[in-house]
Amino acid sequence: SNCMKKIFFLFSLLLCLIAIEAKAAPTNCYWGYCNSKVTGEFGSKTKAQGAIYIPAEVAELYKGKTISVIKVGLAAMSENVKVFITKDLNGESATTKTVGKLYNGWNEVKLSSAYTIDGKGFYIGYSYEGNNKSMGHSEMYSPNGCWADLGDGWKNYATDSKYNALALTLQAQIAGEDMPKDLWLYTKRNVIVKKNASCKFNFGVINLSPRIARTLQVGYTIDDAEEKVAEFKTTMGANVEKEFSIDYSGFSKNGVHTVKFRLISVDGEADAYAGNNSDYTNVKVMDAIPQQRFVVEEGTGTWCGWCPRGIVAFRHMAEKYPETFIGIAVHKNDALATNSYSKLEFKGYPTCYVNRNLKNPTSPEAGTLEVMHNKYVATPPHIGVEVKADFTDDTKKKINAKALTTFFADEQNVNYKVSFVLIENGIKGYKQANYYAGGKSGKMGGFENLPGSVAIDMDHVARMNYSFYGVEGSIPTSVKADETVEYAAQLDVPKNIQNADNLYLIALLINSKGEIENAAEAKVTTDPSMSITDNRTLLVPEFTFANGTLNVNGFSGKVFIYNVYGVEVPNQSIPSGIYIIKCVDGNKSFVKKMILK
Repeated sequence: SNCMKKIFFLFSLLLCLIAIEAKAAPTNCYWGYCNSKVTGEFGSKTKAQGAIYIPAEVAELYKGKTISVIKVGLAAMSENVKVFITKDLNGESATTKTVGKLYNGWNEVKLSSAYTIDGKGFYIGYSYEGNNKSMGHSEMYSPNGCWADLGDGWKNYATDSKYNALALTLQAQIAGEDMPKDLWLYTKRNVIVKKNASCKFNFGVINLSPRIARTLQVGYTIDDAEEKVAEFKTTMGANVEKEFSIDYSGFSKNGVHTVKFRLISVDGEADAYAGNNSDYTNVKVMDAIPQQRFVVEEGTGTWCGWCPRGIVAFRHMAEKYPETFIGIAVHKNDALATNSYSKLEFKGYPTCYVNRNLKNPTSPEAGTLEVMHNKYVATPPHIGVEVKADFTDDTKKKINAKALTTFFADEQNVNYKVSFVLIENGIKGYKQANYYAGGKSGKMGGFENLPGSVAIDMDHVARMNYSFYGVEGSIPTSVKADETVEYAAQLDVPKNIQNADNLYLIALLINSKGEIENAAEAKVTTDPSMSITDNRTLLVPEFTFANGTLNVNGFSGKVFIYNVYGVEVPNQSIPSGIYIIKCVDGNKSFVKKMILK
């Protein structure tokens, strides 16, 4: 909804470095529209330029102060980086520095000469080239936070409604004496809460003054009701970033509500700059909050004597958290191994990866996994995932699979892919090596009372990974809030399964880092009415292409056709290619991918 995009400025005066002396004024602070996290990549170019604009009202506040360092947050390593400050993006730069190679994350660049702020608006920015898509962005938004030249000239991508791009990770280090006393209030843009359930409204504050802040007065307005005021006692030294929350009894109406926040005063006085004291959150109220699920891919083998540890952990988690825990036992070097998982390597056994975070291999102990699970699923996802799986017929040789992903905010230039994994439970006829036999290695869920080689049913066994990295094009690159994207595939059941009635299909949503963003699991059934989610309330018409137009007869709603770049195309003389068809009927929508040959 565009009316909600009249965004308040998010001015992050971040990471002020303060001299710790009784009377010393802070020497410098970092000024930008982002906090300290680089959360993604913008522009998808290996050669481009990015900048942020600092308007006159802020330049006036810091008049006479100097900038000699710029912090650049990159999404990937880059070559030949040049940093600049300029009044005109298409004109001469006031000061520059060519630095060559910079790395993923934050980089401090010292300019060749200091820039003195004269009270007029100016830009700070950089250009880069190399083999990587390097431009970094934050989770914050500001209309001045994302200027870029992606090869076709400078544009403001923050205010372009096709992008509403988040702020680039760029900060100017402003130095001088008697820096203004300022605190910055910011919030998360979109949150989801359950209808009629008590909830919390969260916001963050960063203190950028040399004095300790002890009392914050914050006003908050729900929808267009009267502003209420909350007072927070705290101790925030210079450059401290803290989260605060306000308890609320709950919303009785579904839909999107707006909560506006305003920093009224700090220790009884207004602070130096009002432009970064206000922000808002879109609170989406739903009957049921989508689940964040916790996927564990574990390296195991029947030959591995310590692997009962993982078996016990999976049993415990599956029993205690059936809604949110998804376990995949990836056998290696035994009769249950599948080469479809050859791309996932383990340094030892048993070892597991949580949501395919390959940087943090973990030992699959029940206690460890439980702590990680509870932390992980506490945050509602920004993308919901469900899956349906039916055998095509009674021979149970093929599966009609459907992954349904629901996005809760508009997202542009996204790179998500759907991947399917088939697991089987209750596999008989295999023996597990057991070093816990005899109890010398302590208790292990009953394995201490079993022999050193034990016949047990094998559960969660990965039988087929249909596409390890996910299917290209399974999710459009641009999605709308509340849109459910349906990706359907017909999957062959591998020949070596023991019992088709013990098969479960898992849909993994893989993000641009190759990690699992969210997932869902469903039993493969013969009766479609048994599946988790049912879209039959919306009759999905069978559309066909003929003579370059899409035949939409018999469908009363609206139909939109997009090419793979997310650009809408008119329904006439459509060239051959892949298209995303979006249909909206009342408040229901569905999306399907069609190929015009």
